[in-house]
Amino acid sequence: MTIEEQRYLDECKKVLNREQLDAVTMAMDYGLQIQEIRKVVQSNQSAPCMHEIVLGMMEGIKTDVLDFLCENDFNQYQIKEIREGIAGGLTFEQVKSYATKEMSANRMKKMRQQLENTMQEKNGQSDDSVREYMKGLMEIMETSIQQFRESNERFDALSSLVKEHVVDEKNREIQELYENLKYKDKSIQELQRKLADRDKTIADLKSAIAEGRRETEPQKVTEERIPEKVPTVPDGETKRGELLFEPVMKEPQAEKKRMLGWFLRDKKVPQDVFGKIMEADLSTEQLEEVRQCIECGLTDREIARVIENTPAPERMRKMREILMLMKKRKGGA
Repeated sequence: MTIEEQRYLDECKKVLNREQLDAVTMAMDYGLQIQEIRKVVQSNQSAPCMHEIVLGMMEGIKTDVLDFLCENDFNQYQIKEIREGIAGGLTFEQVKSYATKEMSANRMKKMRQQLENTMQEKNGQSDDSVREYMKGLMEIMETSIQQFRESNERFDALSSLVKEHVVDEKNREIQELYENLKYKDKSIQELQRKLADRDKTIADLKSAIAEGRRETEPQKVTEERIPEKVPTVPDGETKRGELLFEPVMKEPQAEKKRMLGWFLRDKKVPQDVFGKIMEADLSTEQLEEVRQCIECGLTDREIARVIENTPAPERMRKMREILMLMKKRKGGA
């Protein structure tokens, strides 16, 4: 084995399995050219097919036959019939008349034998032998056409089956999805309507609460007019029918007691809580929150926490709501 052959064999060891490598080694041992061996390797044939092609190369097939075998996907038995046809004296054109991938190796053998028998006749070909060969060829073609027709019928049946069980099923699934989407769209519209009703109800409640608060607001403190001392006149008498008045507000502490009494009404408030409320100097809105605390049933200690540090009315309301939630949670436990 030359250095070039050894180098190429080492390359083949990297990509071929053991059976394929045996075929390459057999070709090298027989003395075939590396260029021809490379064609077989590059055709990516199976090991049995490579073996049959190498046998044909050893029998002296020409380059066009070698290319034909490497370019077509024949199995090992078909390659054997092609190889034996060439070895039996048939021309490449005669071999190609039966060398098709769709034809089985057994039929290829029968046609090859008919051609070989015809070639053995005296003077090359007789009319009877040619007629017999053509008859056999027509029978093979008819058989192939029948197989093709049967394959088409099976394909049509398979297509119908696929349409019935796959396409129709997909159409049903699409229809079901469409119906589900319509139902969900109706559900979404219903939810949107309910949300709109809820928002309207909330707005109405807010309006009613605001109206109720306006109705429960205390009347403004009326101004009272008290008579002043009748001024003296030079003659020491007052002018008949004249009294001098000026608007005077009630004292702040007295007014606060009156307003607080109006807010608390008939509620019984301990004296210490009442004192803390008075000391806190609360506004009208803050006094309203204190009244709400008392009506909700908060304890004296809780009310004192609400008015501690004189928070804003909004903060007092939040503290009252939190204390009520805590009382409900304790009651539920």
